[in-house]
Formats: sequence, C-alpha cells, structure tokens
Amino acid sequence: MANEKPNGEQIEVIPSFIPYIEESFDLNRLDLFVESLGTTFIHWAATPSPIGLNDKGDYRRNDQVDVLTSNGYVYNLAGKFTAVLTSNNKDQKRPNQGGLLDSAQGNLVLPRFYDAQIPGDECVEPLAGQRIYLTPGDRLYHSDTQADDLVINKELMSYSYNAQNVPMYPIKRMLAPIIDSRGATYQEGIDFAITKQGNIEWLDGGANPGIDPDTGSGRTYGIRYLYRAFYYVTSILREVRITNVTEGGVRRSERMPMFVQLTREYLYHNVNNGSVLNKPISEQIEIRQTVGIPETININSPPVKVETTDRNAKN
Repeated sequence: MANEKPNGEQIEVIPSFIPYIEESFDLNRLDLFVESLGTTFIHWAATPSPIGLNDKGDYRRNDQVDVLTSNGYVYNLAGKFTAVLTSNNKDQKRPNQGGLLDSAQGNLVLPRFYDAQIPGDECVEPLAGQRIYLTPGDRLYHSDTQADDLVINKELMSYSYNAQNVPMYPIKRMLAPIIDSRGATYQEGIDFAITKQGNIEWLDGGANPGIDPDTGSGRTYGIRYLYRAFYYVTSILREVRITNVTEGGVRRSERMPMFVQLTREYLYHNVNNGSVLNKPISEQIEIRQTVGIPETININSPPVKVETTDRNAKN
C-alpha cells in the first residue's frame, strides 16, 4: 500500500503518557484457585509390565504366574493432588482392547504440584510436593472414601464351593438378591456374605447354587452390585505450557499445569487372574507379591532351541 495522507485528526490507541505495564500469570494463585474448588485424587502411575516376557517384542507371556500386572501395566502409588473434574459427558459404551471403556469423559484441571505429605498419614506418597506428570494409562481414584463415587456393575459368575467367588470389581454393596440358572434366589447375610476384599463368600448352613450335574461345574448365577469407580487418563490435552512470570523483580519462564482428559472405567479386565494378591486390602495400600527374576541367563540352554548345524553339509 502506497504512503497516503491521513484523513482527519489522528488519535493514538495507546496514549504515550500511559506507562507500559508488563503482565504476568500468578501461578501460585492459579494453583490455590484450583485447589479451593477441587477434590483430592490418588494417582497410581502406570509402567509397562515386563512380567513373563522373554523378549520386549513378545506378544504372549509364558506360564509364569503374574499377580502384579493390570491392563498390561504395573501400577505404583505416586501421590495425591487436588484437581477439578469438568465437562463431563455421557455416551454409549465403545469396545477397547482388553475390555470396554465407558465413554463418560471429563477434563481434569490440575495444579502444578502434588499435595504435601500429611504427617501421620499411613499412605506414603513418594512424589509429595513435587510436580505432577500424567500419561495415558495412569489411574486415578477419589481420595475421600466417603465420597459418593459408587457405580453399578452386573455380571454372570460361576459358583465355587471351595473358594471365595471373585467378581470383576470389589463389591461395595449388593443391589439385588443373587439369582442362579434355575431361578433360585439367595439373600445376603443368610446364604452369602461380602468379604472385606469385595468377594462373595457362601455361608455354611445357607443355600447355594451348587454343582450342575450335566457339566460337573458350579452353576451360573447373576449379580448386580456397586463398586468404587476410578478413572484412566486417556489423552493429554495440554502438556508443555510455558509462560513468563515476574517474581522478586526477575522475569523468567515458568511451566504451567498440565490439562488432561479422563475416561471412567466401565468393564475393563483390570486383573489377569483371580488371585486375591492383586486386590487392594485398603483404599490406599496394595499388596504386591515379589516375583523371582533370574539374575543370569544360561546361554547354553536358551529358551528357544535353534538348529545351527547345516544338514546339507557333507561329512
């Protein structure tokens, strides 16, 4: 555009007599704002499980008993943080590898750091007070055990006379009597009880589904119950957000909090077997069984035998 003569009197949008003001985000106040409105979550960090793999490219595991792995991950307690879950929506269930995920999603507004360790708290938080890092596959629980986060599940099970019957998720409360394949019903407290681990225990002297003479195995029965919901991190909406702040007269770069999307788990096969060793005995502590790992590998006896002689070679 060629230089042209202005028309009329000119007014500066930002008058020169007003001093320039450099603005900054107050990240400490942002953290306090989120924490004042949020609820506390317990973060279990996911690490890919190598249990039972002979090689990192294996698709199948060997016959080694695995009571550590859940969804292909080993979960370790990271810490607690106070965050706000927003933008909840509800949609149809969709299939996912290993089970189903409920597409009830929400966005999690986070502070920058984990909550500080509370003196006397039996839950030891390795990352207390440190910066929060989340990744897809991580699992979050509500910290408040009194929070109404119970959700419904219903499933079919097989009667076992010599062991507790382990449902897909630890039962918090039954919502209906048990009904078996013959139409018979069973009452809690008379025929069965719910253990502290959330399993079904059939009581001596009470009725039970029994063994099907045609199959020789326990009869099938249906249950409807409440269990404690938890969330998976499914997407990182904002991971690295850098802004400038001024503190103590010094202008510097500072990282802002992450912003992630959560999905509430629905029917995910969250354990690989029915061992009670893979069930939390409390809301905050998980039992872990030490699985022996060989320190050395005998190269003279490899896991896969390979023919190395040339059968076409002449003697």
